[in-house]
Parts: sequence; structure tokens; C-alpha cells
Amino acid sequence: MAVFILPNARDLLKFHTRWNDRALNPYIEDLIDLWAENDIEGTLDVSIQGPMMTRFGIVPADMRSAGRIIKLESTYRYLFRKKDIRVYRRDGRIYIDVPWQRDPVWLGDLLTSREYDASQGLPLAIGMNIYRECVLHDLTDIPHLLIGGSPSSGLDEFLEGLLMSILIHQTPDEIELFLCSSGNLGFDGYADLPYCHVIGSVRQTMSMLSEMSREIDRRSNLLQNARCRNIFQYNERGGRLKHRIIMITEYQRLFTSNKQAAMAYILRMAQLAGPCGIHLIVASSHPSSLRGLRESFPARVCLKVRSAEDSVSVLDQKGGEALRHKGAVYFLDGHDPDPMYLQSGFVTPKEVSSVIDALRGNYVNTRKRSIFEEIEDDDPDDRKGSSESKGLRSLFQK
Repeated sequence: MAVFILPNARDLLKFHTRWNDRALNPYIEDLIDLWAENDIEGTLDVSIQGPMMTRFGIVPADMRSAGRIIKLESTYRYLFRKKDIRVYRRDGRIYIDVPWQRDPVWLGDLLTSREYDASQGLPLAIGMNIYRECVLHDLTDIPHLLIGGSPSSGLDEFLEGLLMSILIHQTPDEIELFLCSSGNLGFDGYADLPYCHVIGSVRQTMSMLSEMSREIDRRSNLLQNARCRNIFQYNERGGRLKHRIIMITEYQRLFTSNKQAAMAYILRMAQLAGPCGIHLIVASSHPSSLRGLRESFPARVCLKVRSAEDSVSVLDQKGGEALRHKGAVYFLDGHDPDPMYLQSGFVTPKEVSSVIDALRGNYVNTRKRSIFEEIEDDDPDDRKGSSESKGLRSLFQK
């Protein structure tokens, strides 16, 4: 395989070519008439129909006008026929946020964006903000990501979108994926890609984490001997280490099976694996299990959760319980303490299959040996220490 051809998102994924801003014109005229009737002076300089809401921004001419604009909140509810309108002041403007029947954000909107196209790292498309800007998380900046959301929040679709973000952007020479599946999200479709290793049980996941912990030590020694601070310096000097990305879709299963060992592996990797080029994406539909990991993951995503306590478990603050739409997220990027409110991208199973088929087309008559073929379904005590890692060890000797 001389040249690996990456899929073209514009050919395989649905995306918007335009958004319907013209629908706002009647409401803009109504707002201007309302303010004129109430002797309010100012400039309406923001009017945008975003993926989650419509936002109007007004620069009042004086304090008197500012006060009157805010006092008309009940009138705005009648005008827009919405009860949950939010009126607030920020940066010299007064904003009116109106939850709207919006066009859905498609994953293709994110993966055809200028932000994604311009990324030079390991970008994960998190979502779109109200200004239709794609917000990314770069694993080369902050190497791990923690995700919590209830089963009906769009968590599985969000994780699928993260996988598409990686696979459309990186070649097998750059990355290797370890997909630990459970619950409703299965990775069977990815199993034919030689650089995607599908792991289907708690025992196999724990075995993989054990081997990956050893790989951290091996890579750390390589970097130390080469006098390199991280994988980037090492590869610039002729090294050939791949980034290894581990996605665990349901941490609750590990947490329940062996809480102490699971937390020890995850926390060690969160603290030490980044410079070595090993990255964690840990998710759970039971956010309470993530509480002990939160402080070690500066970058976090919270989809809709059942309670304020679940939101605190992920974000360290309330808010996730109030998210309205499926796929709506709060995102902490690891730098700003205030979470961003975003809409993640929807992707259909047919689109996912199209991307996988395009990637599979790079391989002709190749068969990948499963990394777990040598691990028996039985788990006798006298073989536990050696047999669980045997099928993995070859991965770390390449």
C-alpha cells in the first residue's frame, strides 16, 4: 500500500451549503418597532440564527434605554411565542437568546469547516457554536478527553463523530486506535481496518490497559535516551512512534468490575501518557463513575445528564441537567474555566459505513489478526497472569 487515501468528507457526509437567515427579517422588524414604541434608542448589530438558538444583540444608546430593553422580557416571550427566552447584558450589549426550531448540525458541517481543514494536530470535532464556528479539541494540545451523558443524550452519536474526526484526518502511519466497546455502540464495522483494534469485554479492556501501561514505560525510556521531551521531538529526529488513541465508551463497566485497578490504570495514563503519544477518550452514561477522574482530565464534555449531581461529576458545576436538545453539549477545553455551549454534529449509520468503506478500499486481500485471538473466553486463575497479555504483547514490540 504505497499511498493511503483519506476519505473526502464533502463527498461522503451531509453538510449545509447555506443557512436560512432570511426567516429572521420579520422578527428584526418587530423588535425595532417595539423599541421605537417604548422610546428606546440603540443599534441592533447582532442577529444570527445559530444551530441551537437565535441571538439578537443590541448596543443601547444610554442607561435608560438599556433598562427598558431588559424590562420588555415578557413582551419578547409573547413576540417569539417562547417561554424560555434569556435576556442578559454582556460586553456593552444586551442579548436576547431565543430557543428556535433550528436546522440540525450535521457532522459534515464540522468536518468540512475551515477550522477542521486547517488543523495540524489530532482534531476532534466537538460541536458548533451559535456563530456557526466549529469548535475542536486537539489531542496534541491536551492529550485526553472525559465525556459524560445520559443514554438518551446523543452520547453514542457524539462518540461516533469523534471517531470520524480522527479517521478522516489521520493515516495509519500516524495513529493506531483501540476501541473498547460496550452498550449500544459497537465497533464491528471498524474491525476490518488494521489500525483499529476492537475490544469487546471488560477483561480484554483491562488487559489492554495493563499492556498500555507498560508501553508508557517503554516509550518514556525511548524519549529519555533520545533526550526528547515528547513524541513530536522524537519523530522529528527520525523516530517512528505512532499516536495511540484509546476510546472507552462505558467506563462504568470497568468501574463496577474492578474500581481500584481501573482507576489506577486510567489515572496513571492521564498523568504520564500524553508526552508519549498515548491518548485517552473516556466516556460513561453513568457520570457519577467519572467523579474520581475529573481532576485529571482538564478537557471535558457534558451532554444532557439526569441530575445536577451528574453535571458536577463531569463539569464540576451544574448545567448539564438543563440541556434541552439531543446532542447539545457543554465543553471545557482545559484552558477557559467557563464551558462552551455547543451543538454536536449528527451522523447517520449510512454515512459512517460510507467512510469505513472508503478507508477499507485502501486494503486489498489483507486479513488482520485480532489482537485478542490468543485470549481464550475462559479465564482460569492459573493462566490469568500470562494469557491475558499474550495476544497484546506483539503490538508493543513493533
